[in-house]
Amino acid sequence: MARGPEWPVAFFDDDYLRIYRPTLTAERTGAEVDFIVSALALPEGAELLDLACGYGRHAVAMARRGFRVTGLDFNPHYLEIAREEARAAGVEARFVTGDMRELGFDGGFDGIYSFFTSFGYFSDAENERVIAGVARALRPRGRFLIDMVNRDWLLTHPQQRTWTQRDDGALLMEEITLDLQSSRVISRQTLIESEGARVQKEFDLRAYTCAELTALLARHGLVRDGLWGGSDRREHSTESRRLILAAALAVDGPREDPR
Repeated sequence: MARGPEWPVAFFDDDYLRIYRPTLTAERTGAEVDFIVSALALPEGAELLDLACGYGRHAVAMARRGFRVTGLDFNPHYLEIAREEARAAGVEARFVTGDMRELGFDGGFDGIYSFFTSFGYFSDAENERVIAGVARALRPRGRFLIDMVNRDWLLTHPQQRTWTQRDDGALLMEEITLDLQSSRVISRQTLIESEGARVQKEFDLRAYTCAELTALLARHGLVRDGLWGGSDRREHSTESRRLILAAALAVDGPREDPR
């Protein structure tokens, strides 16, 4: 029997933009970029990779701050939107189509960031390949910032169901469950628009504890040196919805690729 596309291919489409883009305001993006700049602690002009950049909301804002930005995503349509956003902002940024599991960069970046839960989409072995590729793409002492859902918060707040009223009148329901055996999160979203139309989406990704993610990074020479529970710099705890780690690549570079 023929297999369908991997879930990220099916999930990240125009309906995803209908659900999320209205909530990702310029103010929110600006606050997140303030945090990314601070957490990476790199000088203006540093060369950065936005891993799974989507339609470029962080990448364009980082280019405005004077960084040389490359955005990578598997979705050509999102990258076209990103290029248009960069042109409209009057900034230069490079956007390339690619699979994060097959990063072809070799030591060219001062920093890499993965923001808004852009990691954990695949099997454990494939997720590790992503981290191996990140380490290869960084210069020695280069920095990596990763932002994920906090597994410990999901564990202590089971069966999460939230309703959000958007400014445009639409109502978004999201139901999140955590499979304890696999540590995979299943999230189902239903968007009910003001005229009554419904959009339904579902994703499934691997959640990591702080210790698991720290060990995964360390296996590839990335030494954790920052930990937060959100882009507002709150403490990481069971009450913080996010797990954000910063790490630096050891001087001797990445370890052996697990492939």
